[in-house]
Amino acid sequence: MKSIVELVDRAKRYPKKVLAVLHDGEAVTYGNLLATVDQLSVIFQRLNLKQGDKIVLSTNDKRALVEITIAAYRFGLTVILTDPNAKADRIHSIIDQASPVAFFIDHDLVVAWRMEGKNTVEINTIREEKKNVFKSIFSRNTDGGDLQSDRTYPACLKGLENTPPTYPPFIDSSCVAYMMYTSGSTSDPKGVVISHKNLFSHLETLKNVYGMDDKVRILNVLNLYHTDGINQGPLLAFYCGGTWISPFRLDTSRLDLIYDGIYKYEVTHLFVVPTLLSFFEKYHEGFEDSFNTPDFKFAVSVAALLEERLWHSVSAIFKIQVANIYGLTETVTGSIYCGPSADTFKIGTVGKPADCSIKIIDEEGREVKKGEQGELLLKGDHVMVGYFNNPEATNKVLIDGWLYSGDIAREDEGGFIKIVGRKKSMINSGGFRVQPEEIEEILLKLNEVDECKVIGLTDPILTEKMVACIKPKDNVVVDELVIYKFLRENLEPEKVPQEMFVIDSFPRGISGKIQIEELKKIVIEKHAAPIAKAEGVLETIITNAATVFKVKHTDITEMSSTRTVSGWDSLNHLALITRLEEVFDVKFSTSDAMVMTSIRAIRNVIQKKIQ
Repeated sequence: MKSIVELVDRAKRYPKKVLAVLHDGEAVTYGNLLATVDQLSVIFQRLNLKQGDKIVLSTNDKRALVEITIAAYRFGLTVILTDPNAKADRIHSIIDQASPVAFFIDHDLVVAWRMEGKNTVEINTIREEKKNVFKSIFSRNTDGGDLQSDRTYPACLKGLENTPPTYPPFIDSSCVAYMMYTSGSTSDPKGVVISHKNLFSHLETLKNVYGMDDKVRILNVLNLYHTDGINQGPLLAFYCGGTWISPFRLDTSRLDLIYDGIYKYEVTHLFVVPTLLSFFEKYHEGFEDSFNTPDFKFAVSVAALLEERLWHSVSAIFKIQVANIYGLTETVTGSIYCGPSADTFKIGTVGKPADCSIKIIDEEGREVKKGEQGELLLKGDHVMVGYFNNPEATNKVLIDGWLYSGDIAREDEGGFIKIVGRKKSMINSGGFRVQPEEIEEILLKLNEVDECKVIGLTDPILTEKMVACIKPKDNVVVDELVIYKFLRENLEPEKVPQEMFVIDSFPRGISGKIQIEELKKIVIEKHAAPIAKAEGVLETIITNAATVFKVKHTDITEMSSTRTVSGWDSLNHLALITRLEEVFDVKFSTSDAMVMTSIRAIRNVIQKKIQ
């Protein structure tokens, strides 16, 4: 394992090499990164930050996120990566628990998160110097140092080009690198604590398992505020001395950017989630040879269970190997790997463990025999330190060094591990791990809601779709659109349930606890969104769009598009066009799907097909 100090020192040997290819082809070299890391060390010192202090980092600027993260690691700070889509109440619950000393966040988040008066450095996504009226970035400085009036990043670095860096010569491996808050209730946030030893030993494992070296070119456009985005994207590339490719945002209506990008950017490895592979399977005409390049090696499916049929299908369509990885936020990213090596590759399993120990136990804590199922336990250098300031939660899952995953697994005679179920309530929807309790907490704030339970139902595209089951208070009529509006205002987009089900009473056991499996059966039997067929093509499109996006019919017009309609995201885009295929009895091609980003465009495509 290489430390952050060794990695920064090594990078000095190739300053002109490209570390990252970002929006519009912007190239960030290792030299660019090193200069920024040096300058940020001065900023950190003048902010009176010291090793072990925590900073909140939240920005839509990929370059700033990577620069500040690596600089913070080199300085010995703990980074709390926080999604800009998070809502203010959740942010303040994290702040109350973690007590961060400084905040590096986008300008619009200062107001949205009610951060006035905090020790904040605003990240300016337009990379140019500008003056402003904010107080000195060094307001906490006590040594009378060189004060500046600019509180924006990267403008605050100006003038520090020749200032010697001030980071410590050594960072202990027990130092906490980052804390990542998992989905959970506002009143009880769980911050996964990952040390330098956890992180960098795991990056070494990933490098070895994937067979990566300094020639690696990783295309990973997954969410950087989830572990598979940040750690298997820029940080893995940095660890290997290679290049991270992320020149566009993930947009499933523009799969051509990925297909064409494989050749254009000489990509060696592509990181995806199963939901994205579902899009690949459905929309690929004319792009089947996209991965047939001199450089490409294999794709890696992360973040969710990869369904066997889809795995076979995508592998056959594109003639590529799709490796699969099993892990948790609590294990940095992975623990068990299916591929790329032949001895670990078996479709339908998650493969074999690497650099860690596993065991599968029954309800009494005894190890089961091969072929028998039980809870999967993991142990290794990559397993988290614990949940921050939450010994009760930590002690439930970390016992004698073993992490209790909450997943049910079995091992076959060949040593391959298969995940067959889950003990935990977590829902994996579209590659995002969501705790239903967080959604339920928001729903219960509504006066109309008496009880609620959020469940996950198997879905061919999302892996699981979230269904909010609601029992209204007596004599109350629930308006689903009002509830959806409230959820969108209080939750990140990926946490808003895809469907809602109103129920008179919940099935309960003798203890009074809601019986989840029985509830799932009731929902499956009784609930299905009706396929709407109205008079005229345009009206039919609008009616179905309103149903899918959970908005009022009057909120959608012919001019509506992905930019103007709340709820019209990548996943709902696929849901809509799949629904319209059924309504109009047509089949959309890959090129059709890529232009169907407005109601007018959808109408034009459909009219051509039904003429």
